[in-house]
Amino acid sequence: MINSYRKKINSEYSHLDTNTIRWSKTLDFIGKCDKAKSGLDIGDRSSFTVELEKVFGCEFGNTNIDLDTDEIKGKYDVITAFEIIEHLYNPLWCLEQIRQGLLENGRLYLSTPVGKPYFLWSPSHFHEIHQKRLNFLFKRAQFHIIRQDTFKIHPTYFYFTGFRPFLRGIFERVQIYELGINK
Repeated sequence: MINSYRKKINSEYSHLDTNTIRWSKTLDFIGKCDKAKSGLDIGDRSSFTVELEKVFGCEFGNTNIDLDTDEIKGKYDVITAFEIIEHLYNPLWCLEQIRQGLLENGRLYLSTPVGKPYFLWSPSHFHEIHQKRLNFLFKRAQFHIIRQDTFKIHPTYFYFTGFRPFLRGIFERVQIYELGINK
């Protein structure tokens, strides 16, 4: 099945200002961390996957499955899911699969847009979830929040280029989390 909410990762996508900013802020959030033995980056392999390998000191696999229905194979110390769940029909299924794919003390790093008014959504988003609802989703998937933050993804000048961009400056944020498995 072709999912119209799925983004195609290519070199053009990797060089967008918004992705450069998002990836830089994501690396700042991850910061210095313990080295991992195994990692999985949910979604297509990108230049950012290579950066994750440097940070965590291990090779990362990537998924090439339908994240709404297929199972994640293997066990990993760290799994990353950056800007993924808003494109899924069933984010709970994906989170449950991620939980099953993590080793006992494994960590999930996840980011997604903070829910904003529908008319500001990206056409490729199936969901945009407010923080309170996302916290309930994490709890239902048996994760606990270790830490979280939010940030903007556009250069400052962008928010002054029109009415919609101005509204994005008010409403648009990315929420990022480090999650652990509930025991």
